[in-house]
Amino acid sequence: MKRKDIFVRAAAVVSALCMTASSALYWLMNLTSIFKLLPDKRDLTEEESLIMRNVGYPTWVTYLMTYFLMLFMIIGCVALWFAVVRPEKRGSTVGMLCQLVSLGFLALLYKDVLKGESKFLYDEKRFIIIIALMALSFLILLVYALVSFRRSGQSRQKELAQIEKERAGTKIAVLDTCTLTVGDIDFTPIDKLGETEYHDILSKDEIKEKCADSDVILCNKAVIDAEIMDACPKLKYIGLFATGYNNIDVKAAAERGITVCNAPGYSTDSVAQLVFAYILNHATSLDCYDRSTHDGEWVRSHTFSYFPFPISELKGKTLAVIGYGAIGKKVASIGAAFGMNVIIATRTKPAECPYTLVTVDRAFAEADYLTVHCPLNDGTRGLINAERLATMKPTAYVINTARGAVADENALRDALDRGVISGAACDVLTVEPMREDDPLRGAKNLTLTPHVAWASYEARVRLISLVASNLRAYQNGLPVNTVK
Repeated sequence: MKRKDIFVRAAAVVSALCMTASSALYWLMNLTSIFKLLPDKRDLTEEESLIMRNVGYPTWVTYLMTYFLMLFMIIGCVALWFAVVRPEKRGSTVGMLCQLVSLGFLALLYKDVLKGESKFLYDEKRFIIIIALMALSFLILLVYALVSFRRSGQSRQKELAQIEKERAGTKIAVLDTCTLTVGDIDFTPIDKLGETEYHDILSKDEIKEKCADSDVILCNKAVIDAEIMDACPKLKYIGLFATGYNNIDVKAAAERGITVCNAPGYSTDSVAQLVFAYILNHATSLDCYDRSTHDGEWVRSHTFSYFPFPISELKGKTLAVIGYGAIGKKVASIGAAFGMNVIIATRTKPAECPYTLVTVDRAFAEADYLTVHCPLNDGTRGLINAERLATMKPTAYVINTARGAVADENALRDALDRGVISGAACDVLTVEPMREDDPLRGAKNLTLTPHVAWASYEARVRLISLVASNLRAYQNGLPVNTVK
């Protein structure tokens, strides 16, 4: 048994004995008093009847307080004896609460005794003994709790001091630095957690060499596989500057006792913002009007306003959201604010969802705007394919800010070039950076951005803070955002 448990058990035994004695004495004292208070058992003298009419509380209140007091005494005794048997549980805490409530009831009842109003019901000397035993029982636990709190505080301080000592010697390799900053981001939150070395994009052999002595690797898109893990024998933690973790061999990490943590939620607002930049740009033909105006079309116009390119309102249009995680929920809420008809397709049925739930196939068929916010796995690879694109409205618009391989890029290129759908926007590709011969390069009515949905300044600041927070939690022995 742990030393702490022995102390809890000893304090609970003494406190339980005192409370049990106090409870037993109170019960014995009330055996006759309870019967005196029952309506059909009253056998009071004229003097006692007069006192009963003038007591501080009506008969039924006194009767109720008496029974509540007995109830709390029983609960307190059971809780304290339970703490003796199972010191790691919260029996002593429950016992203290019951003791405190019991003392409050005793104080209210004893007030009448002091006034001489209830002496025929209670023996004053016994009442004092009961209160004293109950107070002693409470004080024993209170003193133990205070001493324990102080000791745990001292122990925690020693533990934190040890953690800080170990933290100072932690070797942290930060990879892919150039994917996180253009000189505008402060890495101080990470620097405080150990000896940091920063690297830009490295080859596999370079990662093995640079990280060979590292305890921690923090990376964005660098592939960390079993071979690299074996080349880094001290490695205990991999932290991702990303929500997705398909670049980490999570199974191999688990087999080697390496903790892997991702960074969820940091870019929710940023991604949702770009999704609606795409949607609004398409709905208003903003790019077309901008280019046309700069080319002099407005100068040559015969009217104050010319509108050769389509403009449509979002209100009433159907927004299909595939994936109902943090980003999916945010996009759906913005769509609803525009008055769009929001439908959701998700693998796991959400507990609460104010929108219509549909299948993936139905989402494609009904969408005016379809946006994908699901992780890349075997079930979502090629989710945007020729068969589903063929079922869409010719006016439909498809958005992919999830992962490039969620879309069959050849099928999407074909659908755009043949006018099967009116347009698309992609922030991600199967191969990044974009290849010279990427299937989507030069496609009609396609907006392409270089994986920047996550990259607002505010999101990147949150990301650094979150990655540092994840590592700090791991160093404190309480890892969060772990992936398996």
